[in-house]
Amino acid sequence: MITGWGLMVLCGALVGLGLFCVAMGTTRRTLRLGDALAVLDGVDDVVVVQPDPDARGLEALGGWMQRRLRLPVTVKQQQLLLLHNRSVADFFAEKVVLSLAGFLLPTLWVLLQYALGSAPGPIPLVFSVLGAVVGYFLADWRLSTSSTQLRRTTTESIHTFFDLVALERMANASATQAVSAAAGISEAPLFRRIASGLERARLEQSTPWPELRRVAKEWSVPELDDFADVMQLEEQGAALADVLQARVKELRDSHLSQQRSAAHEATESLTLWMTLPALLLGLAFIIPPLLRLTSS
Repeated sequence: MITGWGLMVLCGALVGLGLFCVAMGTTRRTLRLGDALAVLDGVDDVVVVQPDPDARGLEALGGWMQRRLRLPVTVKQQQLLLLHNRSVADFFAEKVVLSLAGFLLPTLWVLLQYALGSAPGPIPLVFSVLGAVVGYFLADWRLSTSSTQLRRTTTESIHTFFDLVALERMANASATQAVSAAAGISEAPLFRRIASGLERARLEQSTPWPELRRVAKEWSVPELDDFADVMQLEEQGAALADVLQARVKELRDSHLSQQRSAAHEATESLTLWMTLPALLLGLAFIIPPLLRLTSS
């Protein structure tokens, strides 16, 4: 049986491990030179985020586990990790933490039962294994559920970017100057990605429109591809300022229509829950007379 001092030492070790995990998770990672150069190199397709062998702490543990066990990462997960500015090692570090939490909670309960003098059965150990499995796949679920919010944020960011470019064009800025000025206004992830692509195009002394199409494919934003076509035609001498503003307005109206449709669907889904109280109230009036009739 575990003594009181042993239990205190065990609880202190668990608390210390939790504080260490929190400290390592909040520590800012040093940017590697290879990652910075990869941003300037650009991508032609979905960027495959590789595990970082130079990572430290929990991220290094996650990267080591992914490499040694050859754990799979889908293309969709790689794209979501890229959009969240996360590495595969960080993703598997989250899996390790959640799996350990799911495994240790029932184990801690077993240890407390032993400390109190009772002998628990083997069922909590089964729950430990089940908790570890659930914790492992909980990270996948959290990443997949974040795609909706990420899509909404990306759509709002790209529409804001279009509005800023239209305003810059109204101020008599050239097409390239308007896009560069609009991309440098915000620190949002999409704005930073567009700004890095434009900087790469500037260093290569090429037009920025292929880079915008690459960002559109990478972030799954087809509106940016159409926008790049309009801006490229305007730079070549076509008077498309009114067309650009009309296109921006059309995209904004389409986005508002989608938001209204989603809000209408959410309201309709609440109809069932709104009718349940009235149904229960009706049953409360009907059931007593029925019971009286059946009992007589």
